[in-house]
Amino acid sequence: MAVSIKYNTFAAMNGKSIHNTKVKIRLGEIAQILSGVYIVGNPAGEIACLQVKDLLMSSPETTATRIEYTPKLDNYILRKKDLLFAGKGTTYLCKEFDLDIPAVPSTTLYLIRLHSNKVSTDYLCWYLNHPSVVAAIKTAQAGTGTPLIHKPTLENLEIIIPDQETQRLIVELSTLQKREKEILGAIAEKRMQVTNQILINELKNNIYGD
Repeated sequence: MAVSIKYNTFAAMNGKSIHNTKVKIRLGEIAQILSGVYIVGNPAGEIACLQVKDLLMSSPETTATRIEYTPKLDNYILRKKDLLFAGKGTTYLCKEFDLDIPAVPSTTLYLIRLHSNKVSTDYLCWYLNHPSVVAAIKTAQAGTGTPLIHKPTLENLEIIIPDQETQRLIVELSTLQKREKEILGAIAEKRMQVTNQILINELKNNIYGD
């Protein structure tokens, strides 16, 4: 079913030309980009300060450093649909904030907050994670020990924006691809478990048979 849906989605995208409906625009023109904050942690703090490593965890709200609230954090408090982009190191990712906790980005992350209806958050997140875009960003990194992505690099990054329907179809296809990968991975794991069980059963039977 997933494969069929994915094919239909892809066919729908191919069924219309996007060459005349797409535009290129700098990321800084459609979004506010903020560098993360640095505040000394406090285990009793009510705010989660998210780092890149937390975004790789299944429950970042439990691994994040806690900090105390101060008024200067007001503009950094994350909202649903904000994007978090890794600005330091070699973990290249962009993730949408969807947690129900008060949180801010640390200095390892950029906060990207859209202020345009020309592009959806889901599509922008997909675009910023695309291998060709990541490769372009890598070439502009500074430093060798811990590579840095400077804010102007993101602000000047050109975003290709198709019409809203094409954006929706791209995101839908990407979601189906991820789901397909998860299903295939689960099938491979189950197959390995069954095979290993058959092998160990054969070994036991041969031993006891002797």
